[in-house]
Amino acid sequence: MSPKLSRASYFMAMLCLLLGFLVSAVASGGGGTPPARSCEACHQKIVASFIRTAHFQTSAEATARTVRGRFSEGHNLLATRVEGVYFRMQQRKDAFYETGVDSRRGTSRTESIDLVIGSGRRGQSYLYWSGGLLFELPASYLTAIGQWINSPGYADGQIDFERLIIPRCLECHATSFGLLEDRGRVRYSRAYVLGIACEKCHGDGRAHATAGESILNPGRFTRDRRVDNCALCHSGDRDARRPAFSYRPGENLDDYFVPASDQEAAPDVHGNQVGLLRRSKCFRSSPDMSCSTCHDVHRPERDLRTLAGKCLTCHEITRHKMAATIGSRMMSLCVDCHMPNQPSHAIEINTATTQASLYFRSHAIGIYPGIAARVLQSHTPQSR
Repeated sequence: MSPKLSRASYFMAMLCLLLGFLVSAVASGGGGTPPARSCEACHQKIVASFIRTAHFQTSAEATARTVRGRFSEGHNLLATRVEGVYFRMQQRKDAFYETGVDSRRGTSRTESIDLVIGSGRRGQSYLYWSGGLLFELPASYLTAIGQWINSPGYADGQIDFERLIIPRCLECHATSFGLLEDRGRVRYSRAYVLGIACEKCHGDGRAHATAGESILNPGRFTRDRRVDNCALCHSGDRDARRPAFSYRPGENLDDYFVPASDQEAAPDVHGNQVGLLRRSKCFRSSPDMSCSTCHDVHRPERDLRTLAGKCLTCHEITRHKMAATIGSRMMSLCVDCHMPNQPSHAIEINTATTQASLYFRSHAIGIYPGIAARVLQSHTPQSR
């Protein structure tokens, strides 16, 4: 038994891990090596673009290149509301550490940063290995403000390193993660593939590369199956019917998760983009519309003007009620007006001095009069 878990906590951890024990490891890399490189020989341009995306970079081994947190003096502390309790982040040569300190009691605990979760565009959380299991470290880094914050699931003011990472958590941040059983004890295999790699959407490419067998092309799926490919990770928390990492592209996701009810509360803007999209009139009135109608996952997409161009493939500018007023701004403001940034209730900033929400782009495409008015006012053309 790992000394870091109580007997009851260890028992619950094993139940969570056993849920995913039937996982068939699909790792084509092993040791955390992303398999996209194996596709590069034939798909050089696509791979070169794809490895720059947040999907591909959503998890990685902890290195000086992948860890975005600041470790320099004056930027490496996370204070808490409890006097004398704080966290200190350190870099020692090529290794990174988090230390929880309780100066009142003269105690501390240090764990290494082993894996990175998050591309770093908004922020990152970090994991450490212990007894063949993975745990979340208590301090995460928020890139936007350049500060350390309490990691999701941890209460402020406590030196706690015990948040176990279960298979479902990893399923959306890694391509594959196998499990092993040794004398009744379950642990993670080191034959994993970090990041979202080609096979997550196209299936195992080894047979395709070595024997010329057909690869899965999501573009040829039905609309529902195309959406399912994205909904695996972008449809929020759902009760599982089958083990983590068992879903394969092109299959019906409802066979793996209990379908979400239309009567449930409004989906969160961070975790359930698909749920919001499905409520949109654009989606309901366009039989072939899917996530890939607007998104190309093979390349970074951050230019709102380019994304607004996707709207104009279906919507004519001249038919907009405010076309004359908005003018040329129509080409750049579609997304801000009709898919505004809204606060997430699932991801929040939590520090000794701050409790606030992170904002994410809503996929409930619609009309937001108040938001649109503010957007247009802030983008009023300058008079000459």
